[in-house]
Amino acid sequence: MLIEPWPLVSSERVADVGLFQVTRDRARSPRSGQEWDYHVVHMQDWLLMVPLTRDGRLVMVRQFRHGSRRIGLEVPGGRWDAGEQPQEGALRELLEETGFSGGPVADLGALWPQPAFLANRVHIFLAAGLERAQTPQPEPDEEIEVVLIAPGEIDLLIAAGEIHSAMTVTALALARASGHI
Repeated sequence: MLIEPWPLVSSERVADVGLFQVTRDRARSPRSGQEWDYHVVHMQDWLLMVPLTRDGRLVMVRQFRHGSRRIGLEVPGGRWDAGEQPQEGALRELLEETGFSGGPVADLGALWPQPAFLANRVHIFLAAGLERAQTPQPEPDEEIEVVLIAPGEIDLLIAAGEIHSAMTVTALALARASGHI
């Protein structure tokens, strides 16, 4: 069976909470012609940076996440601000959250975090040869601890549940697949 895109019949904004908006999208099945409603969350694209120091250690951040109500280790990242290139934004987030900068940057790609109901993408980069350039300057609503780990510890930290963000695990897997770590 050939799968085809579903034509959008209508879209109505049903919620706007600042950080994201929700639409009720009515779409038509190309197979049956029947129409269905789907709720879609719209927000800025996300940026992630897999940062490596000059001596090859991974720069991660430990922080509390309200959705999971858990503390975990993640690669630095945040929202893509209007007017900046994705790589610039990822470098900005890296500097703000960790105080690290410098080194060449590789684009590891862009993915859809949850295409069933999220309309945004995550852009993933890797920067190597980094050094601490300043004291971290997280946003007022962020409490972040900078943690340096050896790449060989990644699997153990995932298995132990300390790295539990699916997007961090994905970013680390892309960095491995590209031969960077």
